[in-house]
Amino acid sequence: MTRDLPRRLRRACAAVAAACVTAGALVACGPAAVRADDVNALRSVSDHLDASASAVATARLAVRARATGRLPSVTADATVAEAAETATGAVHGIGTLTVAGQDAAGAREKALDAASGAVGPIAAVRTWLGGSPSAPDDVLRALDDAATALDDADRMVRRTTGEVAP
Repeated sequence: MTRDLPRRLRRACAAVAAACVTAGALVACGPAAVRADDVNALRSVSDHLDASASAVATARLAVRARATGRLPSVTADATVAEAAETATGAVHGIGTLTVAGQDAAGAREKALDAASGAVGPIAAVRTWLGGSPSAPDDVLRALDDAATALDDADRMVRRTTGEVAP
């Protein structure tokens, strides 16, 4: 009987260890883990919004410089083409991220809408550079609206992650 004690003790310790591992795994898959995953995903969304805002700012600078004759048309077009690619990449990046929480999903959707909405005004700059009759003020106004939408979306994302007070 005393020979069986170490075997029983080993089995009991193994059972306790297995229970602890199972409980730990269940806790890690709980709401706290989902919240952490959502926060990390939303931080990535915020990074993509920053890239899109940078693309809008670049396009705005190109319009102003081209309108005053300080930037050749070819250079402005190449700059804005790259900005359009950056903005499109931001939309793709936000679109591929997944979140579980309802608040996080709402923030992600607003960010996706804002980033998608920035692509059109940047593309309009390329059209304007190609000789469109629209005034630079119209193009700049559209870029300003896109920048405002991106800022609003970024504030919502940061509020959802708890990085900015409501």
